[in-house]
Amino acid sequence: MFGRLKSRRGFSLIEALAAFAILAMSLGQLLNGVSGGVRNEARADFLQRASREGASQLEALGVDGPVPFGQTSGRYPDGLYWFLTVTPGPNAMGPSGQPLATSFHAELVIKKPSGFGETFTLSTLKIKPVAQQGQ
Repeated sequence: MFGRLKSRRGFSLIEALAAFAILAMSLGQLLNGVSGGVRNEARADFLQRASREGASQLEALGVDGPVPFGQTSGRYPDGLYWFLTVTPGPNAMGPSGQPLATSFHAELVIKKPSGFGETFTLSTLKIKPVAQQGQ
């Protein structure tokens, strides 16, 4: 009457759960890779902006006027914060004892507006001839 049981078709519960577990792990790794790429792109963008703005600021330091010794800070138009520390360096003296040039050390720290401790630091030692001091 009943005869033989027909063979079942499809997946068992264990096979379906294993397939979903593998799918979930694969999607998790995929999302992890994508989010890591986004973080790296944001970091690269910050470093590019910070190096461009900072190098420009350090290059112009002391060109248009006197060197601003001490600490100053501000904000770039694109939102990055900067902190500049300028300290005097040794003077180059001529044979008659007159100073030929003055030097100064400048350190510029640039921070993201969002914070999180991400900073970029530029440091330079510049020499300015005495003839340019009054300009």
